[in-house]
Amino acid sequence: HLVHMSINNSPSRLQAAPEATELVEQELRRAGLERESPEVLLEGLERMRTTPFGGPLQGLQVADLPACRRLHEMNFDLTLERVRAADLAAAFANHPGGLFGANYAASLAQLPIDSSGFLTGSIDLVFRADPEPTGGDGRWWVADWKSNWLGQRDGDGQPLACGPRHYSQAAMAALMAASHYPLQAHLYLVALHRYLGWRLSGYDPTVHLGGYSYVFLRGTPGPEGQAALPGAVPGMVVERPPLGRILALDRALGGGHGQQEEES
Repeated sequence: HLVHMSINNSPSRLQAAPEATELVEQELRRAGLERESPEVLLEGLERMRTTPFGGPLQGLQVADLPACRRLHEMNFDLTLERVRAADLAAAFANHPGGLFGANYAASLAQLPIDSSGFLTGSIDLVFRADPEPTGGDGRWWVADWKSNWLGQRDGDGQPLACGPRHYSQAAMAALMAASHYPLQAHLYLVALHRYLGWRLSGYDPTVHLGGYSYVFLRGTPGPEGQAALPGAVPGMVVERPPLGRILALDRALGGGHGQQEEES
């Protein structure tokens, strides 16, 4: 919660702004961590904000996103008909492109999901990745902040080191799959798909719907991440999954009536 609030409310230049220090001190007190140094947290947040997303978003950074193109903590309610794990898994199995396909579908199918009603949640950040100046694609994306530890520990489990070198794409993908973050990310995209359909005139998911970025805060390298481009950047899992999968999930949740499925 502290990290979310600090990111969502901090001004554009964190370490140069006295109000940023005041905000972080306030959030530390609220979290019962008033003895912690706000400078350390500010440094970490600034490093995250100046890390390029990489992948499909190339050099775009959180710091590049203007207030008019982002929405923090977007709450949503997804109406559900009867939803079963097998139906969700089928969307991944039948549209296997990207980081999480058939192997993840098999894991997802084992979850004890059989429900109906409403699914309520909140998306950390919704943003439009404007194509200028650093490489966005003009689509609407979701981002989620993660503070998971993937660093090195000693034999007693005490932390030794944690940084960008520990947050490779393979390590983050394994963590995501084990924690079922891919399902979370895809449900966020279904929520965004429905939201844009209601709010964006002329909405076309083939043109306007982007993907997801999972930002592992402990692993972001800051501007040094530019050296990884045009490839993937440590601490950043950025993907635009097959649209057919998103539409299949939308139907599995009871939406998308009359929606033609796109080829994946």
